[in-house]
Amino acid sequence: MELVRWEDDHFGYMLRWASDPRMTAFVGNGMPWTPDYVSERHEQALEHWERHGFGLHAVVEDGVVIGLAQMLDGDLGEIEIGYWIDPGHWGRGVATRVAMELRDKALAIADRVVAGHHAENTASGRVLEKAGLTYFTSMYMGGRLQHCYALQRGMSDKGVLRYSAFTKDPAGGNPAGVVLDASDLSSDEMLAIAAKVGYSETAFVVPWVAERQFDVRYFSPKAEVPFCGHATIATAVALAERIGDGPLTFHTAAGEITIETSGGTASLTSVPTSTSPADPSLVSGALEALRYKEIGDGPVHVGFGGARHLLIPLKDRAQLAELDYDFDALRDLMLAHDLTTVHLFWRESADLVHARDPFPVGGVVEDAATGAAAAAFGGYLRDLEGPQRFVISQGEDMGRPSRLEVDATRSDRRVTVTGAAVVIP
Repeated sequence: MELVRWEDDHFGYMLRWASDPRMTAFVGNGMPWTPDYVSERHEQALEHWERHGFGLHAVVEDGVVIGLAQMLDGDLGEIEIGYWIDPGHWGRGVATRVAMELRDKALAIADRVVAGHHAENTASGRVLEKAGLTYFTSMYMGGRLQHCYALQRGMSDKGVLRYSAFTKDPAGGNPAGVVLDASDLSSDEMLAIAAKVGYSETAFVVPWVAERQFDVRYFSPKAEVPFCGHATIATAVALAERIGDGPLTFHTAAGEITIETSGGTASLTSVPTSTSPADPSLVSGALEALRYKEIGDGPVHVGFGGARHLLIPLKDRAQLAELDYDFDALRDLMLAHDLTTVHLFWRESADLVHARDPFPVGGVVEDAATGAAAAAFGGYLRDLEGPQRFVISQGEDMGRPSRLEVDATRSDRRVTVTGAAVVIP
């Protein structure tokens, strides 16, 4: 099998495959490829080769063209890869070999390779994992959920660990980067590493002389954030695996966070939480950006548990599942009001809450698990209804199920959030 530069002679293959619904189901926006659109894609492929020296390839085996393979230039010194294999050749490992060759070609000329697949195409996810790429986020494209994967050349040399928090399964939960000794890193270097890792947050640790105490800073791909719950859980489990279970103290921009670790789980106790009714103009702006004409019963509050979150009740599980929002409009509104996420929730029962957390200010469409929002939400329910314990189920609609156990029974307004974390292989 070899990848051959795309030429005029290959146009007929693209035109033939474009009429196959198995191609249009997973390539592009899911709409039929008209002959005019195929011609446009073909011309773009030829132009990309002339401009960049790489691009669309024909996948050739035994002299027969059996698929397409593509490399596209992107931001942050990265190249995006993708492929399509003729259905007659599915199940023979061709896609994995193509993905590996694209990976190697991309990393020979760029620092980072990225790829994505539509959520329903689980086979492509397995191919990307076999090629060594790691899931880092999900986003909506053309109204459909896409999972995104990446591999960073030399990133392991920078000491970045990868954990998924609020899960025992690496395929679930919310991924976080962890740097266990960031003593020699500047703020700009931390931000650059977080951007290259691409997770919603990466935690940077500086050990204290005092035993089991650490300075911890959190960076999204776009900016430093004062506190991040899922990265705290991931970091605490990573430290406990190295220095033993027991208490930890993190000194963060949001304040002192105490954590208990045991057997691959961690319980963080937040700074004192607070909530207050959200300004009506903020609520109306948020609902417009979220494209919601109505929401569920209960007040909309801004909650704090180390960071500020807009807490919005939804009317049913279906409304939560149908989330599809205006990324730029919500990001700008959140920046204007100093919000970290919007915590959308629906209560199935007193003991179980389903939630989703858009995070456009961090450059991420959605968090699969948000510990800081869970703490703020725990404070919100305690203020409205009194002390209670419950579980938040998050990440389900992203295909990254997460479990956050919330204890809002303390008398000092702090909230404890518990979850497991596991290494991402």
